[in-house]
Amino acid sequence: MRPSTFHLLPTVSLLLAGTCLGQGDSCGTAAALSALGSFAFDTSGLSTSGFQGGGGCASGATSIHQDGFWQWTAPAAGDFDFDTFGSSFDTKLAVHAGIGCSAICTAYNDDTGGLQSMVSLTGLSAGDQVLIQVGGFGVSYGPGLLNITQRLDPCVGAIDDPWEDNDDCASAPPLADGTYLNLFASRTDPDHFAFTVAAGDTVHIDVVHPAQVGDLDAFLWDAQDVQCGSGYGSSALVSGFTSSDDENLVWTNSTGADMAVVLEVQVWAASPGNCNHYDLVVAGASGRGIGSAGTPFCDPMDPNSTGVPTVMTASFGSGTGSGLHLEALDGPPGQFGYFLVGNAASDPGIVVSQGRLCLAIDGGNALGRYNLGLGEGNSLGIFDAAGVLQNLLGTSATGSGFDVPASLPLAGSPTLHAGDTWHFQLWHRESAGASNFSNGLSVVF
Repeated sequence: MRPSTFHLLPTVSLLLAGTCLGQGDSCGTAAALSALGSFAFDTSGLSTSGFQGGGGCASGATSIHQDGFWQWTAPAAGDFDFDTFGSSFDTKLAVHAGIGCSAICTAYNDDTGGLQSMVSLTGLSAGDQVLIQVGGFGVSYGPGLLNITQRLDPCVGAIDDPWEDNDDCASAPPLADGTYLNLFASRTDPDHFAFTVAAGDTVHIDVVHPAQVGDLDAFLWDAQDVQCGSGYGSSALVSGFTSSDDENLVWTNSTGADMAVVLEVQVWAASPGNCNHYDLVVAGASGRGIGSAGTPFCDPMDPNSTGVPTVMTASFGSGTGSGLHLEALDGPPGQFGYFLVGNAASDPGIVVSQGRLCLAIDGGNALGRYNLGLGEGNSLGIFDAAGVLQNLLGTSATGSGFDVPASLPLAGSPTLHAGDTWHFQLWHRESAGASNFSNGLSVVF
């Protein structure tokens, strides 16, 4: 419902306009304009023309109160946005293709940004003529801003990522666990990545991107599937094709055998943009996912503030320290955490804040924290927008999670030995000073 009083914006916004713009009072007296930018105007002394320009938006244009007109010449080929953001009254806006009163209405808008208006024209050529009509809703009038901008295609001149050419399943390069930044996909250039998910393992995949630039979808395929790379085939193992930011895939290999899979990332057919850059986060590739190292306990953990539990995974083969690498997924973005280690597990554990500590602290059992000093024993990290714990101190070769050193954070700095069993868990902060935990993992070295 519209408010009964006009929404008055600070006068300073009008004073910041680059140029004071005159306007015609009718379609036949439109003021000439050919530039891009923000232009101040005032409809206070104008009449209501009733001009509608025919076309599909004629009825909306007819109702514009105390309207002003400009004859705009496109300065270059491309797509252009016209809006009244920053105006002091409830505006209406129409644009008409052509010159003067013979122009035909092609786009009309009442409210887009609050009580302000916005329309777009695509595929214009340099020199095309557009009649712009701006006025008020109801009996609204006053000083305002007309903003004209050219919408640049983010795909023009975009540099592809170094994984090319990976345009189909046959050319998919091998991928391991980790975070891969600033990848690129377009309508004509989808991405494909190959890896193995071991029997019983779970793979977590996050495609992090702003959907309003270009809406990306993701599909995980059995590499032997004849539909692999077809996008929306019904036989994909798991798919993510929301219209909002980011796609999150989770799939557990319950086939009883290792499976070679292919991840496909493509631009949705009806996406507002033709391409996008994205960050890819993978945990569970190449047989390094949940179950590849460690036996879970306190699993699942109590949900964190995102509504799902924080998940800890473990894998061997880091090449540093003990060889064990820990990851934490599905945590609350923007919150920090670090890993814990103990010589005994406790399930269901004891309640601490919003979760459960599942490392035993009674009966003389030892509990250590990987958050001391600035060396290899500090696992401090922060959850990114995809809920993946990003290492803050360089103690992870992949950038996320933690490479567990050989030395334990316990009195006397004992070291890990072959045949030892140790138990791990992640502690992390929640909002408003609360905290939570991941599941636990018992790992045999």
